[in-house]
Amino acid sequence: MSGEQCPRCNSSRTQYDEYFGFWECADCGHVWGEDEDDPDYDEEILDLGMCCGCGCTGETVRNIITLEKKAPVPGTGWGCLVCGLPSDGAVAVVCDDCLALLQQHQDILTHAVHGYPTEKGRCDIASLTGEFKHKNILH
Repeated sequence: MSGEQCPRCNSSRTQYDEYFGFWECADCGHVWGEDEDDPDYDEEILDLGMCCGCGCTGETVRNIITLEKKAPVPGTGWGCLVCGLPSDGAVAVVCDDCLALLQQHQDILTHAVHGYPTEKGRCDIASLTGEFKHKNILH
């Protein structure tokens, strides 16, 4: 089955996956479903608070990135089982637009997450101290 209009880009180049019960847009990659029997159907969108780059809020602030600095609150960041690193690495959350800028190696981060991302706490990125990196010899 195909031809359903994409709710994100309005393309009609879509395909329905009958096995999993979702639509996928061939142009923008958006995936959606309308099955009210899906256990996640009424799930609220994850609210990560303010973008650590531009300061915007909303549904596009959904990307969690790792930083090579220590988290301001130990145990609330990223870690690595291979390296044996505890979850003490700093993270930032960014919107889709800021993620694209970071992928172009633009230095746009002004804040980092303070605590867990869902707690929406922020700190100045310049306040992060201490390096926190993978032990590449183990990878």
